[in-house]
Amino acid sequence: MAGTLTWQDFLLIMDICELPVPRLGGAVMVDHFPEAREPLLKSKAFSPGPLQTIVPDRTNHEGRTVEAQWDDEHRCYRYFSVDHGGWMQVPDEDLRTYDLDLNWLLDFVAKGVGLRNEVPPLCLLPNHLWDLGTGWIRGRKATVMVGRRISRSEVFRQCVEALRPRRGRPPGVLLTSSRRASWELEIPGGHRVLSLRDCLSMDKVGCDIDQEVILGVLTGFTPGKKPSPVHYSNDFSSLTVHGRTFAFRGDKQKQFVGMLVRAWESGEERCRTGELLENVESTSLTLVKFFSGRSDWKELIGYGQGFCWLKV
Repeated sequence: MAGTLTWQDFLLIMDICELPVPRLGGAVMVDHFPEAREPLLKSKAFSPGPLQTIVPDRTNHEGRTVEAQWDDEHRCYRYFSVDHGGWMQVPDEDLRTYDLDLNWLLDFVAKGVGLRNEVPPLCLLPNHLWDLGTGWIRGRKATVMVGRRISRSEVFRQCVEALRPRRGRPPGVLLTSSRRASWELEIPGGHRVLSLRDCLSMDKVGCDIDQEVILGVLTGFTPGKKPSPVHYSNDFSSLTVHGRTFAFRGDKQKQFVGMLVRAWESGEERCRTGELLENVESTSLTLVKFFSGRSDWKELIGYGQGFCWLKV
């Protein structure tokens, strides 16, 4: 169990793990995750990162950032505030960054699934894929791997290529920080992909991995969970809802559909149509124009009164 970490803290760690550089700024931690700061640092999941000089302007309420400069005379970093009309000293925490220790994550997973290997994890794809070894999960022998950012199509392709030469090992799981990896996705070697977010135990104080969920993936039975009616490819070029598949070719349409799926997964039933169109930088003002040239989209997407939603 990860010390005093709650499952909400662990979900934050998963979000940070999905960043190109898994790093959190001190200002972001103070402003947006003040309650998580102490348990995150005590868990030793993070180590001090490089100094950052692009800092928030604390005299501005619109989220403006400025570049701080070292002041030899005052022996501190300062910036000139237009709103305040003078030089302001930068709080120490705003200059700090915290790097996620990926070795901490690998150790957390290994302990969570009951691996007792003395051999260190084998890196199969630098900074993205590790083989923790083979162990017994609830009486079933399985290979356990950890991956990050595998929802990105290029990273996933590289992971698949890295696993091809390693066929023949006991089928197991690739546990990933990425969101909602498809339970039906099988990769070389007969391994299954499972999001770490989906196998957290809610029965204990703190944060731990529920081995029963992993066993369900290995055996094809998911205890306490119903099969999802929605399945999709990594880039949302293919989306299946209740057995019917919809194909999308244009990048903007794939991005749009992807945002609807993510909203549905997070429990948000309706999205503002205008905001989604703006997010994909579409010049279309309506969904009819956005999906012009095809009519089946209305069987997938509901819309009305400025909102749209996935028909599930």
